[in-house]
Amino acid sequence: MTRTFNTGGPCNPADHYMLPSIERLPMVQQLIDQKLYFVLHAPRQTGKTTAFVTLAEALTNSGQYTAVLLSVEPGDGLRDDVGQAEAAILREWTESAREDLPQTMQPPAWSEAPAGAQIRTALADWSRSAQGRLVVFIDEIDSLQDQVLIGVLRQIRAGYRHRPNAFPWSLALIGMRNVRDYKVASGGSKRLHTSSPFNIKAESLTLANFRRRGRHAVCATHHRDGPSLYPRGQSPGV
Repeated sequence: MTRTFNTGGPCNPADHYMLPSIERLPMVQQLIDQKLYFVLHAPRQTGKTTAFVTLAEALTNSGQYTAVLLSVEPGDGLRDDVGQAEAAILREWTESAREDLPQTMQPPAWSEAPAGAQIRTALADWSRSAQGRLVVFIDEIDSLQDQVLIGVLRQIRAGYRHRPNAFPWSLALIGMRNVRDYKVASGGSKRLHTSSPFNIKAESLTLANFRRRGRHAVCATHHRDGPSLYPRGQSPGV
């Protein structure tokens, strides 16, 4: 199958031309190795999901980590029911882990927990049973709002001090906004305007734009694979 350039959702290196994730996330490996929690924010269609899917695969294949990208978007439509929102999120996590991780690395059956504690309990259980250091990338975090959002952030903060034995070794929140700009209807404000309740983050990063070297590498790969984008004899030095 011929690879193509893709702008319609996550890329797959078998199907699409793309840069290695580490080239677009140069600081992230160090943050993970140092057992830190962090935030990455960037606009839509900039490659956030693709970068972290491929990074999770690389970390898992290294043999040191169990790494996975998990979405919380299913909780968006249940913002008035914290318990149901958390249950929907955990169902999505089960399916994602089943698709993306080997059987031996998948999470245990989620323990029962009250509303407002299900996310923390699930991450704690998984960390205790994980083969290798558990690294969790939580995608679409700013799709959540109001008490569901605040509850998820507070549960992660509460579990943070128990890492790595009973909470993920490293964790990232991924979305379009920085923490202080997350939407929340609280106290007459439409934004948090503060890093709390996620003041455990070590860094707030954004995804680097494609640089000349990266564009050159992607186009050079296309040049080798098939019909050139450039006139005969011209180098793909974009």
